[in-house]
Amino acid sequence: MQSIRWYDKNPLLKEVFEFIQKLDSHAQIEIAKDILQILMSDSNIDIDKALNEINRERPKNCNRWYDSNIDLHSSFAILKKLPDGYRKIILDRIIESALLMYFGHVDVEMDNEYDT
Repeated sequence: MQSIRWYDKNPLLKEVFEFIQKLDSHAQIEIAKDILQILMSDSNIDIDKALNEINRERPKNCNRWYDSNIDLHSSFAILKKLPDGYRKIILDRIIESALLMYFGHVDVEMDNEYDT
């Protein structure tokens, strides 16, 4: 029986992780740096302390697809420890960052074709 990964419990988070997994390694590094930057600017987390703690706990063997990339591993480990409500806020910012990276703009307001 396959165990459920922590990010599989949130459908949007799972989708974002699957999107990041499909990117080339350069793009993954850029996204990971953006995530860390978002966490530094939008949270009261002591990033240096969190990164030191994560590096001490880092697994020696890289079983997960993101473990071999220190930036991804670190940013995902911090995300994992956030409360659900706060993770949602950060997740929205990550999605916005990814859209900006790949499309050059983000339409904040979307037209709803079902409005009358």
